[in-house]
Amino acid sequence: MLSAATVMAPAAATQKSSLEVLLETIKKRDEQPKDAPPALPARPTCRGRLPTTRRPSLPAGFKLENGMTTVAAVETVPVDKKPDVEKEVSGLETKEDKPVKGRIFGTKRKFHNSEVLEESPYVEKSHEERKGMTVCKDPPSVSSATAKMNGKPACTDVMDYVRQKIIFQKLRVWCSSPNAKWELGQIKSISGDDAEILLADGKVLTISPERLLPANPDVLDGVDDLIQMSYLNEPSVLYNLQLRYSRDLIYTKAGPVLIAVNPLKEVPLYGKASIMQYKQKTKDDPHVYAVADLAFNEMQRDGINQSIIISGESGAGKTETAKIAMQYLAALGGASGMESEVLQTNVILEALGNAKTSRNHNSSRFGKLIEIHFSETGKMCGAKIQTSVLLEKSRVVQRAQGERSYHIFYQLCSGAPPLLKKKLFLKSANDYNYLKQSNCLRIDGVDDSKKFTALVDALDTIQISKEDQMKLFSMLAAVLWTGNISFSVVDTENHVEVVSNEGLATAAKLLGCTSNQLVTAMSTRKIRAGNDSIVKKLTLTQAIDARDALAKSIYAHLFDWIVEQINHSLGTGRQCTWRSISILDIYGFECFNKNGFEQFCINYANERLQQHFNRHLFKLQQEEYLEDGIDWAPVEFVDNTDCLSLFEKKPLGLLSLLDEESTFPKATDLSFANKLKQQLSGNSCFKGEQEGAFKICHYAGEVTYDTSGFLEKNRDPLHSESIQLLSSCKCELPKHFASVMVADSQNKSSQSWHSVVDTQKQSVVTKFKVQLFKLMQQLESTTPHFIRCIQPNGKQRPRLFEHDLVLHQLKCCGVLEVVRISRTGYPTRMTHQQFAERYGFLLLRSIASQDPLSVSIAVLQQLNIPPEMYQVGYTKLFFRTGQVAALENAKRKMLHGTLCIQKHFRGLHFRQGYQGLKKGAMTLQSFIRGERARIHFDNAVKRWRAAVLIQKYTRRRIAATMFNDQLKHIILLQSVMRGCLARMKYKCLQNEEESKVSHNKVQGDMRKNISESRVCHEMNGCYPHQPVITELEGRISKAEAALRDKEEENVMLKQQLEQYERKWSEYEAKMKSMEEAWKRQLSSLQLSLVAAKKSLASDDVATRAARTDFTPAHAQYDSEDTLSTGTHTPEVIESRHHNHHPEAKVSAGNSDRRVNAVNHLAKEFEDRRQVFEDDAGFLVTVKSGQVGSNMNPDEELRKLKDRFATWKKDYKSRLKETKVNLQKVGTHDEKSRKRWWGKKSSK
Repeated sequence: MLSAATVMAPAAATQKSSLEVLLETIKKRDEQPKDAPPALPARPTCRGRLPTTRRPSLPAGFKLENGMTTVAAVETVPVDKKPDVEKEVSGLETKEDKPVKGRIFGTKRKFHNSEVLEESPYVEKSHEERKGMTVCKDPPSVSSATAKMNGKPACTDVMDYVRQKIIFQKLRVWCSSPNAKWELGQIKSISGDDAEILLADGKVLTISPERLLPANPDVLDGVDDLIQMSYLNEPSVLYNLQLRYSRDLIYTKAGPVLIAVNPLKEVPLYGKASIMQYKQKTKDDPHVYAVADLAFNEMQRDGINQSIIISGESGAGKTETAKIAMQYLAALGGASGMESEVLQTNVILEALGNAKTSRNHNSSRFGKLIEIHFSETGKMCGAKIQTSVLLEKSRVVQRAQGERSYHIFYQLCSGAPPLLKKKLFLKSANDYNYLKQSNCLRIDGVDDSKKFTALVDALDTIQISKEDQMKLFSMLAAVLWTGNISFSVVDTENHVEVVSNEGLATAAKLLGCTSNQLVTAMSTRKIRAGNDSIVKKLTLTQAIDARDALAKSIYAHLFDWIVEQINHSLGTGRQCTWRSISILDIYGFECFNKNGFEQFCINYANERLQQHFNRHLFKLQQEEYLEDGIDWAPVEFVDNTDCLSLFEKKPLGLLSLLDEESTFPKATDLSFANKLKQQLSGNSCFKGEQEGAFKICHYAGEVTYDTSGFLEKNRDPLHSESIQLLSSCKCELPKHFASVMVADSQNKSSQSWHSVVDTQKQSVVTKFKVQLFKLMQQLESTTPHFIRCIQPNGKQRPRLFEHDLVLHQLKCCGVLEVVRISRTGYPTRMTHQQFAERYGFLLLRSIASQDPLSVSIAVLQQLNIPPEMYQVGYTKLFFRTGQVAALENAKRKMLHGTLCIQKHFRGLHFRQGYQGLKKGAMTLQSFIRGERARIHFDNAVKRWRAAVLIQKYTRRRIAATMFNDQLKHIILLQSVMRGCLARMKYKCLQNEEESKVSHNKVQGDMRKNISESRVCHEMNGCYPHQPVITELEGRISKAEAALRDKEEENVMLKQQLEQYERKWSEYEAKMKSMEEAWKRQLSSLQLSLVAAKKSLASDDVATRAARTDFTPAHAQYDSEDTLSTGTHTPEVIESRHHNHHPEAKVSAGNSDRRVNAVNHLAKEFEDRRQVFEDDAGFLVTVKSGQVGSNMNPDEELRKLKDRFATWKKDYKSRLKETKVNLQKVGTHDEKSRKRWWGKKSSK
């Protein structure tokens, strides 16, 4: 590796730049005779163990000749590191040391702004861009030869040469297709600015070389460690992860990081059998078990606390990964009785801290650190849970549609026994405003009642007493009933009073206070004016905020209380504690369409974790280089200090400005955004946006934050009335919550009660920052192990791999940063034994020493691998990016050549034997096939004749039978249908007649009876009694009422009849208009036809005139007697005319054809017109009801119109064609007549 001293030395006549050395080495390697065997050098002297300040640089006379390293006897001087000294990495680029201000956990560090090498070797432009990005501070001693050779940039010459080698070797590449997807292909050719790529499906794609990235050889497909890949670009990483994911291999290593892709289904990777395999070291594939096993072994070996840091987006499987790690650690540290209690903590924390979101059915809404303690013998002896302050309290009172609040509420409402429900006055979840507002009460496939039973069992396992469990459930019920408290406006100033309902009374009972105390806390506020207090009524918005703040505060303190109870229960055996393994399950980097206060805090925490991640990543990588003794200059890592300084700087950091603005009563979110723009506009990581938004440049990308709600959420207000209410409650837990709030405030001030409460406790971001620093200090004292969880798709479906989503998460988790960092070193590593076994057969000549190291060096020299592209360690060979691809290419060529030789030799041998067998077989086959063909032909002829005869009679019989059957069926069907229609019509007529007769008979009987009764009574001189008269009057009134009903019915029927008549008249008008239109169209067609006939008639007249002209001329050759007797008929004359004059015969034939064509069109026109008129008349009869039918007249009319239009269009086209043909025939006839007349004139 070239040091800084080599670059900074003056350019002498005998000294060459690093670029010149690299270029000459590559060219000399190709120019040397290929049959000359390379010399076997001694193993390079390793200076990896030397201190950095004393390590000598490469001498000035360093040269590369024929694969050998030769050093001129030039004295070298060690150069100390300085902040402004230029360095050259791999002989291609210069870097600038950049001191970073500030401290990281108490140590002042200096970082290099190291750039990632360009991943595409085909782009010349990228090197120019890299040059433009490189910052050099006063390089007076650098010669111009370093930058140019022969008037051209050195990098350009090297890239041209490398491009030619790549085209010759036809390497596999990734190309960016027009649909923005990476596709695997092979370079076919490169000409100018275009490259032809042969894709896997056989297509050829022509694109710019700038859109190409190198692909790994086949041997590296699906490797379990991304560091082993030769090319660590984005498509290669995605392809490798997708290939392993399709095989249910969800775990992949990226150096010290384990990538866990959520399978979204059950995979056979867990269980007691798998645990035993990793415990007994019989399996070493990437797995959570392997990470946990490594942490446990390092804890016992080194006596240092370990930590497993799990991160990822919501739905990536962080919680399940933490469970799996805890299961393995419990199996390793079992037989102590604590493992079951530690595992049961997950059930409790999931119930109180997890909820259903739009992206995950079991999303953790808090961050937790589970610290598992072990004894010196490796037995689990206790545990401690630390939770972050950023519990999403707002989810208790409001959430988005389709989401749920915390699981515990639904489990309590669904699974609580009847006695507990009676004590807590519980109802169904749909009866509580806090739960039903999001319209999501259930999760598919989840039984909340069973979950509640499991929760109670977990509480019993952790030894939470039944009394404490009742306190927990009482506070949860109190939160639910608090949400049912409502308010009513009492005056014009929007002041409110609490409505006395079931929610108010029940919440007061569960909290242990009176309803009046709860009303006072919800609807009033005390304001101190000097020594006096003024009671002020709250508005509706203020009252709702006060109610929700009380509910959120109770739930947050309840969550902290249950964690304290769990820690107290799990800490019983902590006196035997020796070392611990901490499992951090924390939220990953988040970037949504709208990012608020929660994402602000989450991404700040991830910035700190990313810094911790980078430090340990570099440390482990470089320790491996130094332990194996390779020549390696330690490289300082890139830090995100600027972004962290933006957050934490005082007094002009984001957190300080947020706390400052939160102390102002009249401050708003918009004023906070404006202040940020004014104070931080000069910071490179900050950018102000419109409408109260700002943008921060994080390590994973830029995120835009909306300041809406920032101040309110940071203040997290809970006024003195609410704290007094909790302190005055009879129940124990509310008093405990109030005492905790007062203690927090008194830590900040020692004033009176009201002063302490009014000055408020620490802000949310301040608490979060303090706890985050404690967490980072604790993690700094441990050896970290990183697990990055990846969500494969946003639809929660197994076996679906979305590249964009996975790539975004890899960037946010920093995995791609790990890959890019590894590119600066030696990402591909093999032991000497592995390398010799895989590539030893490539040696063309045997060497004296057969040890793996000598074989490996001989192979590398034979393949002309430049020494600067690899390093030889004590146990391994370290390769730079792309070298394994060259080795695999040489191996593939060797195997291909061997196979070609074997192929040709075997082909020749078998062809000779085959030709002899072929001649004998063909002779024998010719006789046998001829005899068999003749026999087969005779049989086939006989069978064919018999088959034809059978088919003839069979088909005739079948056709006759089918015809008779169809005829019978048709006749039977017609008879049945006609009989049915006739009977139906007959029954209708009979029923009408019977109803008329019965009605007339009843009316006549009634009149007769009434008249007879009157006459009888008058004759007898007596009159009917009053009841009889009343009865008769009642009958008469009923008859009159019935008559009126009938009359009304008749009126309605008349109205309906009139409507039908109007509709019928409208329909008739439409039909008439249609008929008129059809008549007009038919008339136009008829006129066209008449015109055609006229033109035809005129043509016929002309033809006949021509015939008349020459007919007498032929007749005068006959005798007068013959003409006078009239024995020559016109047919005879015409036949003679046709016989003697063929032109006239052709003309007459054309005339007959024209007549036939016109007659055919005229006949078709008349037929069609008759058909359409009949169909229209039938539809009119159907519409009028004269003929019963199930068809829809309107629909049939529409179909008739369509048929008419289609026929009309077709008829017009054929009429035009006929006209054209007639014109052509007429022209031909005219020409014929002219020809005949010319002949006649010549005679």
